[in-house]
Amino acid sequence: MTLAPLVAGAAGRPTLSFELFPPRSPDGRDALWRRLSDLLATQPDFVSVTFGAAGATRGPSRDLLAHVLSSTAVPAMAHLTCVGSSRREVVDLACEFFDAGVRNVLALRGDPPAGAGTGEFRPHPDGVPTARDLVELLQVADRRRLALRGGRLPVDVPPLSLAVAAFPRDRDGHELAVLRAKQDAGAQFAVCQVGWSAREYATFVERARAAGVTIPLLPGLAVTHEVRRLERIGELTGVPAPRALLAALETDDVRVRRRAATAFTSGLARDLLAAGAPGLHLYTFNAVEPVLDLLDHLLDHLRNPTNLPRPAERRVRAVGGAPR
Repeated sequence: MTLAPLVAGAAGRPTLSFELFPPRSPDGRDALWRRLSDLLATQPDFVSVTFGAAGATRGPSRDLLAHVLSSTAVPAMAHLTCVGSSRREVVDLACEFFDAGVRNVLALRGDPPAGAGTGEFRPHPDGVPTARDLVELLQVADRRRLALRGGRLPVDVPPLSLAVAAFPRDRDGHELAVLRAKQDAGAQFAVCQVGWSAREYATFVERARAAGVTIPLLPGLAVTHEVRRLERIGELTGVPAPRALLAALETDDVRVRRRAATAFTSGLARDLLAAGAPGLHLYTFNAVEPVLDLLDHLLDHLRNPTNLPRPAERRVRAVGGAPR
């Protein structure tokens, strides 16, 4: 299935999607396969599978994608990064994914490999310097692959669908210009970096539309009750979790942490949907219970969006009642 029309509203309701990351060992793979059945039983519209810097998880990512596509009815979107890789390497990897049945790709520049230093990003000398260039290259690779196979897609193979990343915490307009360039290169929707404020998301969408960005912008939500993981997200993205949430999670009682995290994230999700978000992309960290807790509060709103109040009817509040 091609995801772009679905995210654009073809389903007549908000979409639900999960980010998964590939296991790092055979034992981890077996454990993930068992957990996946519980996650996918919630019938998400699609899942995305991450890809390590410079192909660090090439095999495991491909295997997880193939497993989802071959053993479930859930569409899968492959993350594909270009940092540190040559154009030939990127095309070869893309064709591996295409051969495995992948027709949905999240095109990312990616981060330098661990240990590469903190200096300015330097692309491969024969590489793909930006995500915009990657979007263009993937389309060229798909057309060439199609030409070698007779020039026509098989009836059961959908067109290629390309997504990109978006960064709502954009203060100077640079990220909006980059997003517009990725759209103009052929991107059909964007998945937003993790965020904590429906108001910030709505403002970003408004600014994006004013800048000529018309593609759907899916907000990203971190689904976890682990303080260290939330702190790590802040370190990696520069978008720290709200202090009210972190304070509510400062307890040794796991059940209390789960309830607090679920209350915060479900409130944020409802506010995002009320603000017009086309769906919700959940960063799951491969954990089942926090996602199921959240969906217990959200599935009715996702399947019946008319149940959502208008934004003006709700005050956006964080855990413990503090404004966010």
